[in-house]
Amino acid sequence: MGVRAAGVLRLGRQCFEPGQLLVMAMVVASLDEARSAVAEGADIVEVSSAGLVTAVREEYPSLVIGVRTGREDVAREACAAGADLLSGGAWSGVAAEFGVGVVCSAASLAVSAVSAGVEAERVVVEGAVGSAAELVGTGWPVLVSLPEGPGELARAAVLGWLGVRVFRVQGVRETRRALRMVSAIRGDVPPACAVRGLA
Repeated sequence: MGVRAAGVLRLGRQCFEPGQLLVMAMVVASLDEARSAVAEGADIVEVSSAGLVTAVREEYPSLVIGVRTGREDVAREACAAGADLLSGGAWSGVAAEFGVGVVCSAASLAVSAVSAGVEAERVVVEGAVGSAAELVGTGWPVLVSLPEGPGELARAAVLGWLGVRVFRVQGVRETRRALRMVSAIRGDVPPACAVRGLA
């Protein structure tokens, strides 16, 4: 199945510890959308083109930029422009060539990505909401996509508690708040406001 010891996740210039819950802004199509996502607390911004990678990278040198594509030429152009994370296809070879991260659709493919030369700390496994808990057990950082709608924040909170690391969402600000609450309850971060009830 491809089990590994849970560890840090390195994407671009960032190093995320095992307990950190990350919010990825679902594909943005303009620099203004990227700015909004960053202002709302996105750790990762997924963009729609290599040209947008260049614009976002110029404005945010340390931001983790992802590109979701089914085309190898776009994956290569995006990496050359400064992308940090590839998804949407079998991009282990490209990721290894450019030293970037890759999102795999299964733990076994994560092992193959490492065999292809991608650093283990730069590999993420994407799973469906229903199979996320099982994937967490493999030790690989798990990414889930959460569509907007009723119950989205509750699902994010439960999955964060179960160990999912990366959440691809449209509602960045709301998801960030929900995940911060989970992190505070787990003791990974201090609560935003500590109030003691006194009798």
